[in-house]
Amino acid sequence: MEVLLDTSFIISCIRKRIDFLTQLEEQGFRVIVPREVFEEMKDVRRKSSSSQIDRIAIDTALEIFEHQKIKKIGLGTKNVDEGLIEKGKQGYYIATLDRAIKHSVPKKIVIFDARKSVGVG
Repeated sequence: MEVLLDTSFIISCIRKRIDFLTQLEEQGFRVIVPREVFEEMKDVRRKSSSSQIDRIAIDTALEIFEHQKIKKIGLGTKNVDEGLIEKGKQGYYIATLDRAIKHSVPKKIVIFDARKSVGVG
């Protein structure tokens, strides 16, 4: 099983100190981060309106992904959300907090705040 991570999911997990990579791998998922999500994270980090906490979370995520050698793929679209929805319809699991994406894909990964864990939702 493969799961594509969205920017919102990554930032939220890092901010909540959830070891999402280990948890997803233990559940049998192969983690993939779309190249467009990397670009989106870099754009968010550069925005002056971004909080310091989000910038730190993005820096941490980029460092983790570099160290772990996470697989990257292209979505084939300029719009990240549309690309994730399309991949979700093709059978990929999608890890996101975005309501529109969650309602558009059949297989999703969610954050369980109380348990500081992630899983199929």
